[in-house]
Amino acid sequence: MQLEQAKKRAIEIAEALHGRHIKGDLRSRLCAACFAVSQQHHNSILILLSRNPPLQATAFALLRPLTESTIRGLWLSHVATDEQVESYVQSGTKLDMASMITLVGKAAGVIAHQAIYRHWPSLSAYTHTGEHQVQRWLMTENIEPSYSASELSELVNLAGVVAELAFQAVLAISSAK
Repeated sequence: MQLEQAKKRAIEIAEALHGRHIKGDLRSRLCAACFAVSQQHHNSILILLSRNPPLQATAFALLRPLTESTIRGLWLSHVATDEQVESYVQSGTKLDMASMITLVGKAAGVIAHQAIYRHWPSLSAYTHTGEHQVQRWLMTENIEPSYSASELSELVNLAGVVAELAFQAVLAISSAK
C-alpha cells in the first residue's frame, strides 16, 4: 500500500513539474538538472521495488545518489557563490558531501543536516556493497536478499521525503506554463 501511494505521489510530482519554465540563468539550470536526476533516482527506486521479484539491493543503493543530487542542487541554489557555480560546470566542486550538507543546513536555518550526515555511513554502505548491503544477503543459509518490511518502508519513506524536497526546490526556481 505504501509503495502504491509513493508511486502515485511520484506521478503527481512529475505532472506538476511538466512544462514548468526554469529560469534561464546558469545557477537555476544547474539546480534543475540536479533535481531532475533526483526525480529519476526516486522513480527508479519505486520501479525496482515494484518488480517481481523486487530488486531491493539496487533500490537501497540509489538512496545515496538520490540524496546527493538533491543536496548538490540545494547547495548550488542556496549556498554556492557565482564563481563556484561557474566552476561546478567545468569540474564539479571540491567540497565533500559533509561540508555541503552542513552549509545547506546553515543556509536553511535548520539542523536537519545533522540527521542526514549521521546516516551517511549507512547510505554509503548500501551504495558501495558495504556491510549493510551484504548482511541482507546472509540472513539465511542461502545467498538471497532478506530485507524486512520495516527496512523497505523506511526506504520508501526516506526516498519520498528527499523527492519532496527536490520537488519544492524546483518550484522555487521555476514558474508555471
